[in-house]
Amino acid sequence: MKRARNPKWSFVVMRGADKSVKQFHVSKRSVLAAPTAVVLAVSGCFAALQLKSAYELRHMEDQLSEQAAYFTQTVSGKDEAIVTLQQEIIQLSRQAQELETKVGELQELELKLKRFIDKYGSAVPQSGRSEPSGKKEAAVRKLSASSSSLYRSIAVQDTEQLALHAQRTGLDLQALGSMVDAMERSMGLTLLQAESTRAAVDGYPSEWPTRSKRLTSGFGYRSDPFTGRIAFHAGIDITGKLGDPVFSAADGTVEEIGFDASYGRYIVIEHIGGLQSAYMHLKQVTVSEGDLVAKGDKIALLGTSGRSTGPHLHFQIMQKNEPVNPLPFLAIVKED
Repeated sequence: MKRARNPKWSFVVMRGADKSVKQFHVSKRSVLAAPTAVVLAVSGCFAALQLKSAYELRHMEDQLSEQAAYFTQTVSGKDEAIVTLQQEIIQLSRQAQELETKVGELQELELKLKRFIDKYGSAVPQSGRSEPSGKKEAAVRKLSASSSSLYRSIAVQDTEQLALHAQRTGLDLQALGSMVDAMERSMGLTLLQAESTRAAVDGYPSEWPTRSKRLTSGFGYRSDPFTGRIAFHAGIDITGKLGDPVFSAADGTVEEIGFDASYGRYIVIEHIGGLQSAYMHLKQVTVSEGDLVAKGDKIALLGTSGRSTGPHLHFQIMQKNEPVNPLPFLAIVKED
């Protein structure tokens, strides 16, 4: 019995009417296997592309996760930096306000010094004077405004620039604060020296004791108006109107008030440096023993009590209980 031959497929290739014809014989199995192979090849390509895409997608996801973590950390760090800067700027603003307060206090000190200098002139030591505090105040206000501007621009400026700005502002405030503290100490010392000088100047009996400056008798030997004999006159006589005010020649303490047959009503005031001033022939005394009087204070009324030829003030200065010529003391007023 004969085996059946496998059927074959024939393919005829015709290249043209005048060309030869070629015929190919292909088995049925081959015809069925070819499409299967093509399908398998295409499926393999698709599977490879899917694997590659999945790998690249996973790699991109990992990169995105790393970048997200980095950005989250960066944003968190910047948020912390901004909070820190806000606190520093608030502190700087507080320091600027404190400096403005200090500048105000320094202005009060400077005003006191100016009043003193206007009154006593070159007698005040000048070495402790600093620059006008108005310039310092302007600098403080400028720094304060800069701090406020910095605070408002946090949301739009770079954090590093903010840090540098805050650091520079902090250094400026610190330097200005040190300068203000040094100026305050210097001006305080100058004020103490000025007060000491003021006490010394005001305690020196240089104020003319009456409105009138007309002398009727000087210091030294003269002819006594009652006896005609030569006698020592321990002070100066200043004529005036009855009841004119009599002023203290310097700061001091009223040491003695009394009445004498020759001196009439009189006052003795104790001053610094062992100096005393005496006011005699008074009509009325307006102070009491132990009172503290200032230079130029009214202490009595001009009169003619005691041994007197008419309304006048006998003014006398003693140094360690010895009478000295008052005119060199009172001449200070004229020289100034």
